[in-house]
Amino acid sequence: MVDLNVSKRSRFITTNTTPSLIHWTGVLILLLLASRLVSLGLFPLYDTTEARYAEMARLMVETKNWITPQFDYGVPFWGKPPFQTWISALGFSWFGISEFSARIPHFICGLMTCYLVMRFTRTLANKYTALLSVLILTSSLGFIIAIGMVMTDSALLMAYTLAMVSYWQCYSLKDKVVSGHVFFAALALGMLIKGPVAVVLIGISLVVWSIWQGCFKEAVRRLPWFTGIVLFMVLTVPWYAWAEIRTPGFLEYFILGEHIQRFLVSGWQGDLYGTAHVKPRGMIWLYWLVCASPWSFIALRLLVKKYRNTEYIAHQLQHQGINKYLVCWMISPLLLFTFAGNILPIYVLPGFSALAILVALNSRLTKVSNYLAFMSLMLITTIIVILSLGIMNKKSEAELLNVNKDVFQKTALYYWRHRPFSAQFYSKGHAQLLQANSKLKGLLHSGNPFYVAIEHSEFVRLRRHLQPVCVPSRQSINRLLLKCH
Repeated sequence: MVDLNVSKRSRFITTNTTPSLIHWTGVLILLLLASRLVSLGLFPLYDTTEARYAEMARLMVETKNWITPQFDYGVPFWGKPPFQTWISALGFSWFGISEFSARIPHFICGLMTCYLVMRFTRTLANKYTALLSVLILTSSLGFIIAIGMVMTDSALLMAYTLAMVSYWQCYSLKDKVVSGHVFFAALALGMLIKGPVAVVLIGISLVVWSIWQGCFKEAVRRLPWFTGIVLFMVLTVPWYAWAEIRTPGFLEYFILGEHIQRFLVSGWQGDLYGTAHVKPRGMIWLYWLVCASPWSFIALRLLVKKYRNTEYIAHQLQHQGINKYLVCWMISPLLLFTFAGNILPIYVLPGFSALAILVALNSRLTKVSNYLAFMSLMLITTIIVILSLGIMNKKSEAELLNVNKDVFQKTALYYWRHRPFSAQFYSKGHAQLLQANSKLKGLLHSGNPFYVAIEHSEFVRLRRHLQPVCVPSRQSINRLLLKCH
């Protein structure tokens, strides 16, 4: 059995931990988070993911249907549980409908993850190491982008971190009453954020670690199974049951389709809400290398160093037994999605907290000036990445509609052939999809005023039918907005 006693002798990073170093580490963390906070309202909501979830939250507030997220008016969205929709809807209720209010709840989830990481690391090491772990997390490319976007991933990272931290405390401190039940509450939160895949991720981490560590039976016995499962069921069953009652067929699609066929069937065609992301098997590992940069490369360097010098990490953690736990926590998403053909780069995010703690615990920084120079460069690079999000990504209808959004409350707005989610959001749900030529001709001859948004290539093809009834009102890089009659 591994000695889990945390004592002064195991608080292993002590060299060069000066008040100045702690101060500048804190400053860099605040600058990274502040730059991301400021950016939340600077950029439009992008298609498809951000605009889709933001529009579902707007519909939730408008229709007051807090049970079933809606893909469109009266069309249920069965692809995800409602947690990310709930928190963005609360943002809209408190701060009004805007990009900032849609994103700020996800940013807060990121802050809560930082707090969990810092508090957990502090129980393992000194104050500086705890700050260093947060700095590593906040300067990871995937993390700093994800916490400022309307997606499920920032909340999932928070729930996954809470589960793994609380389990370790339950195991090492034998704290069944509090930590054990917090663990099951975190599982329930994961079920409301992402569904069964959240529980599977946590399960893979713990099973692989306990077998590797040789403590499987002991690991199982530490949890308060009876009361924990009761708590888990109380927190999850009501919504899942109510959602199925409100929209029959939800459970079959969500459990079988989204959690089995989506990942095992390459190019799965059963997706009701988008297209499958067909990727080569094993691509998830390359995604991790990029999204977790630059710390993914540093973690690999530490691993190589371990095998070249077996005393290196053994000396650091000989009384802790935490390294294997962190490694399993970190690679669990990679193991789950290695053989999946339908994946996205952001699927690697749940392991980032473990990566940050692992690197912080095993780093020996002997040259403070070099460290600060490196982190200052990281800060500048991260801010440039954040700002480039608004310059490089043009997949949003905000530019076309934002100026005239109040006009569309009185005058009909149509999108020819394709209606992006950002069009629905920025028109407050008034944008209608127009696909039939006969319908377009009928509108042109009706004499009633309306707007139509059309791609530039389509306008060239239909120009002779549209003129002189329709005249250009605004244009973006994607479309032309025509005012007709």
